Amino acid sequence: MKKGIIYNLSPFNNETNMSSAEYIIKKLSAFILIYVFSAVLGEGIIIGILYGMGYDPLHGIMPDGQISELLLYYGFLIFSLATLLYCRFIEKKNMKLIGFAGNPTEYLAGTLIAAILLFIIIGIGCISGSIEFGGFNTNVNIKSLLLWVLAFGIQGAAEEIMCRGFLLHSLKNRISVPLAILISSTAFVFPHLSSLLEAELVYAMVGIINLYLISIVFSILVLWRSNLWIVCGLHSIWNFILYSIMGLSLSGSESALNGVILFHVKDANILNGAEYGIEASVITTVALGILLVVMVKGWKGRMAKNGVS
Repeated sequence: MKKGIIYNLSPFNNETNMSSAEYIIKKLSAFILIYVFSAVLGEGIIIGILYGMGYDPLHGIMPDGQISELLLYYGFLIFSLATLLYCRFIEKKNMKLIGFAGNPTEYLAGTLIAAILLFIIIGIGCISGSIEFGGFNTNVNIKSLLLWVLAFGIQGAAEEIMCRGFLLHSLKNRISVPLAILISSTAFVFPHLSSLLEAELVYAMVGIINLYLISIVFSILVLWRSNLWIVCGLHSIWNFILYSIMGLSLSGSESALNGVILFHVKDANILNGAEYGIEASVITTVALGILLVVMVKGWKGRMAKNGVS
């Protein structure tokens, strides 16, 4: 009996004949394994690259400028590759079965959603006086922007492949869709907690709520459109616009860029999310909440139309 349970819970086999609780533990174990393996391997590769460039990162000798930060984002390639390899050789799933079956042009639809959301949120922030518009940057480094759009493209896609492509798709056919969304969203939120918990309690609480809201939005979009491309675009371009175009804090990380459109956070308050940024703002909470309600109604309407209860 014990051997059977141990075998069932092992993430190194594709056994599915087990209880729902065992299945959930198995998939979460696989997620954690992929995450830890990728983080360790990625860190090792980055350290090796820096040593190859003549630096000594283990003793704090790092390159100036954005190179170190960009390397961290490019390191998310390891997370994507590890997840895709796991899905291919353990779960026996190809790219189409984890969500890349739809039209790749939906990536552009995701970028449009991100731009509209940020326009609304930042616009309300400016109207409320919690965010200040400071004009346009006339000294934009195009090369830097291209490097960052690629970096965020890699990072956003990696998180979506792990949380939605692998975890959500693995769970949704075995347990209820709402529970699968909740579990995959918790897996999405958890790595962000370290930076959130450095903020004041009120911002941390709002930030966690917003992370769950955006993760549920991502999940419903994936299931509704049967397409991972759209959320890869939404996630990546949200980060790129916020950090590189607007020069605002992203998940507590202050932008290293001046931005193209200059915005400044005025007095720290719950409307602008203080140092953590608009992802801990109640304006974002309301915007995502409204979007989620509209999406759920639309999704239910579509299922009803197709005769799905």
